[in-house]
Amino acid sequence: MSSLVVFALGEERYGVPIEKVREILPTMRVTSVPGTPPYFEGFLNVRGELISLINLRKFVGMEPLEDLSMARILILSSTEGVTQGVLVDEVSNIIEIPWQELQPMEEGRDNRGIPKEFLKGLLLHGSEVVVVLDVDSLLSGGKGEIQEEQVLQ
Repeated sequence: MSSLVVFALGEERYGVPIEKVREILPTMRVTSVPGTPPYFEGFLNVRGELISLINLRKFVGMEPLEDLSMARILILSSTEGVTQGVLVDEVSNIIEIPWQELQPMEEGRDNRGIPKEFLKGLLLHGSEVVVVLDVDSLLSGGKGEIQEEQVLQ
């Protein structure tokens, strides 16, 4: 058994292994950087540590949220020690899952959404389908920052 932090992007539910989540923060002040991809929000100052922040909605081609009151920042850490913030719509819960129930991913719908190389698989939790992200792959795309050419549009 393992635990997943489950979050929402629109109507879809995603999960990341809890051991990859360093912390969950409310939205905070971000210092933007000119000339960066649209999904790169900028840098956060988290207790004196600068952490880059990507907007996962923008990364997958969704419109940005108007109301950020429920939005959260997941500070993720990879096995290699890369740390990055990811802005999501909301964190809904933490679930216990048996890894043997993880089902492989089929090809994405019309090449939209999170690229397949960043996904571990699918889980059925109650009546919800949870897409499990591969944090190590997500954060290894160019020194901890997802590269623009990896965005499927």
